[in-house]
Amino acid sequence: MSNTKMLLLGMLIISAIAMVARFWDVLMLFLVSAIIAYILSPLAGFLQKKAHFKRGLAVFFVLLCFVALIIVLVSLSLPRAIVQITNLVTELQRYAANFDSLLDTGVHYLTELGLPQSVIDTLAGLLAESDKYISTFFTGILSAIVSFSLRLFDGVVVVILVVYFMLDGRKLLGAFADTLPKKVGRRARALAERANRVTWTYIKSKVLISAGMAVCTYIGLSIIGLHYAFLFAVMSFVLDFIPYFGSIIAGVVEGFFALITMGVGKAVAVVVFVLVVQQIEGNVVVPKVQGNLTGIHPITVMFAILASNEVWGPVGMLIAVPIAAILKIIVTEVYIYIVTPEGQDPRQMVFPELDKPHKKR
Repeated sequence: MSNTKMLLLGMLIISAIAMVARFWDVLMLFLVSAIIAYILSPLAGFLQKKAHFKRGLAVFFVLLCFVALIIVLVSLSLPRAIVQITNLVTELQRYAANFDSLLDTGVHYLTELGLPQSVIDTLAGLLAESDKYISTFFTGILSAIVSFSLRLFDGVVVVILVVYFMLDGRKLLGAFADTLPKKVGRRARALAERANRVTWTYIKSKVLISAGMAVCTYIGLSIIGLHYAFLFAVMSFVLDFIPYFGSIIAGVVEGFFALITMGVGKAVAVVVFVLVVQQIEGNVVVPKVQGNLTGIHPITVMFAILASNEVWGPVGMLIAVPIAAILKIIVTEVYIYIVTPEGQDPRQMVFPELDKPHKKR
């Protein structure tokens, strides 16, 4: 590549990075719209094949049902969620005196164990602030729910963008692939197909597993007698999408709330129940249902979760794994393309489908 082309490529990359930084909020709307369109598009395709709808009518019907479902869910669950979270935070504050008593008992027990005073002071300080952390956690969720529900204009923009993405998304990707050299275009299409398969398989299996986790959590916590079992079940469903960290956060919150409202015995029962359910999920259900779909090392997954949280906040942690899997596919493809000598194609031994003609849908 000539120096002029290298300079031009560098300038384009710098300009793209500057535009992303400048218009990040706008790009997030497009990203959210693209994700929603990606999830809803198979339903529109199903209506086209089975009900013989035209594409526009199928998109309109699916989007209408989606918006109606969101409105119904929000109208039914949002007031209940706000009330339950508000009451939960109030109870945390009301039981602060109980927690102080438990804290004194814990410090006395640690002293009897002969731990250094500096260690006891550190642990006592962390425990003393834990109720504030939990209250802040739920207050932040409540603020986010209220703020999200009030962003009506963004919702309208997202709906419009979803329509365009569902109607022309595949055409836009195809047009982009057509601008590439023929061989690179075929590889790009094959790469997109692989990323699509991995993503959908992960989403379907994860929703199934997390829903089962939520149902078990609701039943178990209800049997134990913990208040707000439904709220904790919903929290477990959402946090279960975050590997490693999500289940730990859910278990800590549930155990802590049981401790300050129902005593040590119930707290131990909640913690034991949560640990058993998590062990069954991690060691039995996930390997059986999901397996190693993404093929990503746990260290890479943890980095992806932390990096996504830094870029997109808590919502980014929910989509960190599929994004990491897609990036792995892209990086692997680009690396092999770069290191492959001119005239050779070692990818044929690994991914022979890359040079097969692409079937248009």
